[in-house]
Amino acid sequence: MNKNTTCIIAKYFAAANTYRGFKSYFDRVFSSDDYDRIYVLKGGPGTGKSSFMKKASTFLHERECVIEEIYCSSDPDSLDGVIAKFGNKKIAILDGTAPHERDAVIPGAIDEIINLGHGWDTSWLTARKKEILDISNEKSLAYKTAYSYLSLAGNAYDLILNAHKTNFDKTRAKITAELIFKNILISESKIKTRLISSFGKQGSWRLDTLSKIQGEHIKVCGDEVSGSLFLSVCKNILESKNIGFTHFPCALDQSATDAIYIPEASLVIDRDTEGEINADEFISLPTLETERIKKARRLWQDSLDEAKRWFVIASDLHFRLEKIYGEAMNFKVIDQIFGSTLTEIVNILEKDT
Repeated sequence: MNKNTTCIIAKYFAAANTYRGFKSYFDRVFSSDDYDRIYVLKGGPGTGKSSFMKKASTFLHERECVIEEIYCSSDPDSLDGVIAKFGNKKIAILDGTAPHERDAVIPGAIDEIINLGHGWDTSWLTARKKEILDISNEKSLAYKTAYSYLSLAGNAYDLILNAHKTNFDKTRAKITAELIFKNILISESKIKTRLISSFGKQGSWRLDTLSKIQGEHIKVCGDEVSGSLFLSVCKNILESKNIGFTHFPCALDQSATDAIYIPEASLVIDRDTEGEINADEFISLPTLETERIKKARRLWQDSLDEAKRWFVIASDLHFRLEKIYGEAMNFKVIDQIFGSTLTEIVNILEKDT
């Protein structure tokens, strides 16, 4: 491996806080069949899992590996996973703790558990057991409350979505979408799932990965609900034509489409405030529906604001736990684990490449 920093790191999510609860795509993104080795990090908050992955990502990226960073859906400053590819070799490092718990699916041969708990002082943590339990229970309650408000927002959203679906001119939308794909002739039919947006302590959050992709970008503007309906029409057309693409579901509504990327055609179809295609042109709402939607939108936004507030509370409680565990950690032990793991990763990636 040689040092190199020109390749862009692709940043995605692999889970989402949705109107229907927590949704994880870890089983798809980190399927054992797709990797030469998967390292599953275990340990409490503050044991260094995210830092471990950030250091590994930086080191491997500087040595010409193609990198994907998978971010935490509740806290986009924290990593949930790293994927590194070099030649025909591919490895992953991921956080295997709740809410996306993961154990060794194919122990030893592909999956390996790395327990960062080897670096903590058990007696220190035992002495603060009650405090840890109390904060953990408060954190759990805060998350439950946040999800309750997301459910309320989802009920209002469903009213808005159904009104749009009822008054959506699918035929016109399909004609417009067909024009986008008329010259694309691709035999690859594999569909990949990634998330580009999330909802958590910072409210709605969107990564900039798609904007950095070289190629043609088609922007879809208009209301986010009508935009999502148009993108879903695009998705259905691609599936019917057996064209391979990466599908980006909406963070809060996983049945809706946020964006589409066709790698072989270097084509991104994405939502924006301005664009070549105005999805609102496919919607014609009666006056009564407009009034119903206006009130539903207020409830929708108020519920999302309250959900965000409770995610902030849950995050603050999580940081309190991180501080406790951090004080109990011997990070020299973690550095030793990191060094030996990185040596093993480099050997795997360079073997027969």
